[in-house]
Amino acid sequence: MKILEMTPIGYDISKLNPIINEQAFNLHYNHIYKDHVDNFNKGIGDFAFDKAGAFLHGLYFENIREVRHNNEPMGKSLNTINMRYGSFERFMSTILSKAYSLQGNGWIFMNTSGYVNIIPNNRIVDNVAMVIDCWEHAYMFNFGNDIEQYVRAQMSIINWDCVNDRMLKKPEKL
Repeated sequence: MKILEMTPIGYDISKLNPIINEQAFNLHYNHIYKDHVDNFNKGIGDFAFDKAGAFLHGLYFENIREVRHNNEPMGKSLNTINMRYGSFERFMSTILSKAYSLQGNGWIFMNTSGYVNIIPNNRIVDNVAMVIDCWEHAYMFNFGNDIEQYVRAQMSIINWDCVNDRMLKKPEKL
């Protein structure tokens, strides 16, 4: 069995404010994500759930960065979004539609071909270019139950360089 490791953080978490405050980040990264990794590595709990939870959280924490105003896609991601949706605004409309359709907890993601979809609960998807955690632990601290404001705010911390890199290379299998 492959030992899982947590994705290291390459940004100053204090600069995620006001999108993610330090208390929310600590719960999300050092408890929720860490528990998935630890449970998988120890072979306790729900093996598939923890493997997928660790995998998706790793992708999520890798594809965010400090808050940036006017943080819009560029390069491959921009070209793909414009090809699939015609504009960033229509892309956002699709993301929000998926967020509203998510029943309970899960994830919104754009795959490497630019299609937006949801991952209900936890499961591994091997062609993720961008992912947004839509579990309550990810947004309740800062946004209450306002999923739309949360998803819109996430766009200011998406690391489009990471998204572009994922779109340009083949995904690794977990």
